[in-house]
Amino acid sequence: MSDIIRVRRGYADTAFGQIHYYDTATPNAPALLLLHQSPQAGTMFEAALPVLGQHFRTVALDTLGYGMSDKPDRVLEPEDYAQSVIDVADALGIETFSLGGAHTGATFAIQIAIQAASRVTALALSGPPLHPPLEEDAPRRQPRMKPPPTPKEDGSHLTDLWQARWPVAAPIDPRVFQKRFLTAVMTGVSAISAYHAVYKYDLTERLKLITCPILIVYGDRDVETPNIEQVLPLIPNIPTKVIPGGNIYTVDLCTEAWCKAVGEFCLESAA
Repeated sequence: MSDIIRVRRGYADTAFGQIHYYDTATPNAPALLLLHQSPQAGTMFEAALPVLGQHFRTVALDTLGYGMSDKPDRVLEPEDYAQSVIDVADALGIETFSLGGAHTGATFAIQIAIQAASRVTALALSGPPLHPPLEEDAPRRQPRMKPPPTPKEDGSHLTDLWQARWPVAAPIDPRVFQKRFLTAVMTGVSAISAYHAVYKYDLTERLKLITCPILIVYGDRDVETPNIEQVLPLIPNIPTKVIPGGNIYTVDLCTEAWCKAVGEFCLESAA
């Protein structure tokens, strides 16, 4: 294949609104759909697209309510988010595909692999929000992420938000962080919309319903790492890959290592 990967943009109609996507359109290659974490967009995979595009038709989606996709007119359930991605695959003529999902995107990837089991060839979960099962009658977990603060005339709300989120991201090139920061801010009030669906189900139990090969990949400094490592003994026989130096922005910080882990796994599973 050519070393020059050109990423095309487009919109696909779904039952819930239009979804914006980035597509390497790599000819004669297996498909890999990438689902971002919240409150980001498909741009979080901008460094990974030309790398994975060497071997896959790689499509990074803006989840409904994020990026340049439509904002839904109601609260969506996990099954709705999953169906919207399936609708995109249908619109692009993609029958079978691997899935790579980061954080909240991993939740939707799990649901897609359940709803469209015959179409998903591999599931690569990056920093999935796994938690130990809740005790009986325990209240449902609630998202910790808050929407962007109300704008202030002096702009101090942006400084406060930057300083609050920087420690979780650092060390990272401030120019890269600025992109992710601005994407989150521009998402506005819908920034936490996907979290309501993410915390609806016990993902540890739902993993047991998946029939395709699964890989869990995460950075050793990811905010989800303590939870993932606590849950792993409950889901044996699922391979894992720990990326040194990775955090919530592992795709940016460790692009080569992340693409290698996800790409090799999905290629082997699709073969």
